[in-house]
Amino acid sequence: MSTRAKSVLWLVLLVAVINLPLVQSTLDRREVRQSGTDVTATLVDHEVLGDRDDPAYWLSYQLPESIDVDQGAWAREVEQETYDAAVASGQVSVRVLEDEPVTALAEGQVIGRAGLVATLVADLLIVGFVLLLWRRGRYGRPEPLRLEAIGDVTAGEPGGAIEEDVSGVVVVRGALAEVTEHDVVLDTGDRRVIVVLDGHRVQADLGAPAQVPGRRLA
Repeated sequence: MSTRAKSVLWLVLLVAVINLPLVQSTLDRREVRQSGTDVTATLVDHEVLGDRDDPAYWLSYQLPESIDVDQGAWAREVEQETYDAAVASGQVSVRVLEDEPVTALAEGQVIGRAGLVATLVADLLIVGFVLLLWRRGRYGRPEPLRLEAIGDVTAGEPGGAIEEDVSGVVVVRGALAEVTEHDVVLDTGDRRVIVVLDGHRVQADLGAPAQVPGRRLA
């Protein structure tokens, strides 16, 4: 697999990891609304958080034992009307998946936007990073290396490399990007190399891995 393909794969995996929690929570809420069961839960605690100008109303409840055998306490932020009614009655109306008590929506539940905002910010950062890399790849790529061939252009192994020995012989391996009567262009992935044929032959297919020995042109 080429370096570029690996980079794209890692980028796709990063985007998936960042967006998975938001996508999963959205799908869970949809499933609860479509397939959930309405039950009456028991209020076990309640609290108003935040300041007076922007209060947040939180309830903790226990689901019926037939739904949640562990009888855990589940906390949800709800609207003030729901909060007041629950405090007064000691009960909370909840729609829940019978086999997944964690996947539930309380009546009047407030769906927080912090996860959405954080995900969007992360996505924008990734887009900015990709654009930066694209600009560097287009405008910041090293100038093409120019060589004079001292041997034929032959088929090579996949991948790209530029290797120079102490005698000044440079062996280039890369994709055969261009072929003309007088020269060829090999793309190593990190750099393009223009090789003047100087009478040597091309024995590799266009677009295929190739290699050629040469010396730097002054």
